[in-house]
Amino acid sequence: MKDLNILICYLISGLLVMVLIATLGAVLSRKLNFKYSYLSIFSAVLYIILAYLICKIADLKTALLVNGFLGLFDSTIGFLLSIKFQSNSGYTKEQSTNIIGLKTSIAVMVFALVFSFVGYGITLF
Repeated sequence: MKDLNILICYLISGLLVMVLIATLGAVLSRKLNFKYSYLSIFSAVLYIILAYLICKIADLKTALLVNGFLGLFDSTIGFLLSIKFQSNSGYTKEQSTNIIGLKTSIAVMVFALVFSFVGYGITLF
């Protein structure tokens, strides 16, 4: 039961960090004039850290499940937040909205799963 509570805390923390990356990142990318896509490094680090922490108390399958869900959240809600806060993505609002879909969600989920394996790999050392 204790491990389940910790997993839920990790999931909620991951969601909150994703929201911060999307909102603050969008505002900063616009104000400081840099490409919003550069912030994907922070998402990758989040996926790695979460997978590492989850694999310490659970298994790889659980880490993949949590990060897969976070990838789906990032590719939908996170993307919509970046549009709402007018990120410097290089696309118009209409173009950005059209990008949201199944292909983008799958791509971001694969991105999350790949970095889950990295986090898992770190636990092996």
